[in-house]
Amino acid sequence: MSVDRLGQHAVLSGRRFLYIVNLDAPFEGHRKISRQSKWDIGAVQWNPHDSFAHYFAASSNQRVDLYKWKDGSGEVGTTLQGHTRVISDLDWAVFEPDLLVTSSVDTYIYIWDIK
Repeated sequence: MSVDRLGQHAVLSGRRFLYIVNLDAPFEGHRKISRQSKWDIGAVQWNPHDSFAHYFAASSNQRVDLYKWKDGSGEVGTTLQGHTRVISDLDWAVFEPDLLVTSSVDTYIYIWDIK
């Protein structure tokens, strides 16, 4: 689970779907983003920067999908692949809005530039 930088939306993960919940009205329904994977989501994280606040990343096995959430709908914009074992964690860089860091059981840490 991850909350966006404004505290308005939370993303919850599952095997077949990602759920976006409006935290201002959590009981008035949620948006569902379907995904095709036999792997569960390992980590999910909203981008904390103003310029990329509508992006979040979700890892599943050896890949990361970058989603764009805008106007009530979400879609995969980019898929990042490079690790040879399951990704254990991911996080956005504090000072650079377009850098994403992933760590994996393969003992490597990758820094991805999403420009």
